[in-house]
Amino acid sequence: MKAEIITIGNELLETGHVDLNSTFLGEHLTVLGASVTRATTVPDAPKLISEALKSAIDKAEVVVVTGGLGPTGDDRTKQAIARALGRKLVLDEDVLAAVRAHFEKRGLPMPESNLSQAMMPEGARAIGNRLGTAPGLLLKQGETLVFILPGVPAEMRAMFESYVGPYLEGRGLRRLTEARLVRTTGLPESVLSERIGRIAKRLARVEVAYLPKATGVDIRITGRGETLRKARVAAESAQERLANELGDCVYARGDESLEQVVGYLLAMKGKTVSVAESCTGGRLGWTLTRMPGSSDYFVGGIIAYSNDLKKRLLGVKAGILKQHGAVSAETARAMAGGVRTRTRSDYGIGVTGIAGPGGGSEERPVGLVYIAVSGPRGEKAREFRLAGGRDSVRKQACQSALDMLRRVLLNLPADPVTSQE
Repeated sequence: MKAEIITIGNELLETGHVDLNSTFLGEHLTVLGASVTRATTVPDAPKLISEALKSAIDKAEVVVVTGGLGPTGDDRTKQAIARALGRKLVLDEDVLAAVRAHFEKRGLPMPESNLSQAMMPEGARAIGNRLGTAPGLLLKQGETLVFILPGVPAEMRAMFESYVGPYLEGRGLRRLTEARLVRTTGLPESVLSERIGRIAKRLARVEVAYLPKATGVDIRITGRGETLRKARVAAESAQERLANELGDCVYARGDESLEQVVGYLLAMKGKTVSVAESCTGGRLGWTLTRMPGSSDYFVGGIIAYSNDLKKRLLGVKAGILKQHGAVSAETARAMAGGVRTRTRSDYGIGVTGIAGPGGGSEERPVGLVYIAVSGPRGEKAREFRLAGGRDSVRKQACQSALDMLRRVLLNLPADPVTSQE
């Protein structure tokens, strides 16, 4: 079954905006067994939306459209689709009641502009939206199924998983593929490819894709077969082989995050951790406490941007700061040990660096970060040279700190590069 994806929105064509919806839909439609032949992005222009939809309907059995279902003036998807398919927009009383109820739960009157969200092309079936006010739509045009979903990624994903995926499975789109994930951190895509590239090419019934991001590289393994069982066996076998080959840079064989893995290890060992942060500004503590049950192992944290707070709250000696500077391995060690002592946790993490965009120099460039972990067996510190903008450096620093703690907890080498040699 051929499928096409259309994402709508002026913002998707602007520099720096990542189209997360196309990636998600492409992956999930492929896993369902569809052949995704094209993904198109168009601005909030009715004529271009209509042209893209007509073209997709001519070539595919399934078309998934995202974006432009909101109540504002630039949300024109339904109008453009109704025009392209020669259908009128009619009021759906059930959808209107659901939109009103959404506002009533929050003690707010429904704005008149939200009335547009209850207008549906004739013959459309509404798809409920438990996370927002914009309902999705299902239309059938000839032999083609057209799903129109919100552009907000969280709303789109929830709607696809609860409705679109099961709908397609129930109407003959069989899962003849099975996907598995290997999650890594600390090594770039090129190094990973060198280690497993030849093996991956020789794997039967399997496709391997590298999915790099700021926090590491995910490796998606898609098994194929005449039956779902054969696809699953192929994917699981390949996952095991590739994960074993990559060694300790793999932190999960599934979709678990690194903070989940670290939290599980701390809870399993009955240990606690605290954090002392400078350049990450509290992000590390926030990341750890995202996990339910984190109060069992996370004691607390100190954000010490200034040298004065590093001295007063963490006990970093003035001599260390004067001799080595605030951005140094010595200061990171002192921060980690200081927060561990003051919070009486089993482990302490210290992070200090230059996130940018300013503040760097030739000797200490933007992206220079030092991370230390203090524990019962002493302290370990590492220097990192991280690339990207301010937010990317902070994300990478947090991931690196969590990975250092994971390695300490598992008694692994501190540096994933040397551990692979």
